[in-house]
Amino acid sequence: MYDAYDAASGSAEDCLKGLHLDEALRDTINAAYDFTQAGRKLSKIREGIMAGVEHCPICGISPPRQLDHYLPKSTFKALAIYPRNLVPICGDCNQSKASSVSALPNEQFLHAYYDVVPEIRFLEARPSTAQGLVVDFGIRAGGGLDPLLASRLSYQLNRLRLNTRYAREINSYLTSHTTALHMCFQFAGNEGVRSFLQTQSAVEFGRFHLNHWRPVLLEALGLDDQFCGGGFASILPAVAQPLGSVNPLT
Repeated sequence: MYDAYDAASGSAEDCLKGLHLDEALRDTINAAYDFTQAGRKLSKIREGIMAGVEHCPICGISPPRQLDHYLPKSTFKALAIYPRNLVPICGDCNQSKASSVSALPNEQFLHAYYDVVPEIRFLEARPSTAQGLVVDFGIRAGGGLDPLLASRLSYQLNRLRLNTRYAREINSYLTSHTTALHMCFQFAGNEGVRSFLQTQSAVEFGRFHLNHWRPVLLEALGLDDQFCGGGFASILPAVAQPLGSVNPLT
């Protein structure tokens, strides 16, 4: 069964439902998943999968606190404790993903262990500062990205409501850069802000990955003339006291 799963790269093949197995055995394997919880007999399975994973591999926002069955255990009971069918995930992503499995190729979630994502940029951020800061994230087609993969990534972004969730995170995240942005603008104008955003995005691209929402956001803001030209100040007001006389760019 597990060999067949690997051979199918986790695709929802009928043979993986385990209907050739005794129903009692399927139910026993399915029930065994509860024993992967902390302190129980199979907790090592969960611990091994979660080890070293700081952020949810799907959204990049929250720490993964749950395990997602890539193929839902309600249908694929015999795979309930197979580690390669278990993906570390945050609660929001797990709830939005639910247990549905689409037969349409462009409506299938990427498999964290089998789908190979090329080392190219495909996530883009389109900021607007006309009425506060509004950012629309999307998948950039072309540029070496397979069309089907691009379609699946777009489906995943929409199904998980990532734009809505990123919007909740953006203000909190950018607040941590408020002082730096104002100081850079005070001492070097729009080019100072642009330089800071470009430098910080490079740091975070190195810390995370090419398609993490945070550095992608910073890079896009660094290219936005209105934001760099002082538009950030209405979104991220400065503190009342003087910022000091130390030039942060020297």
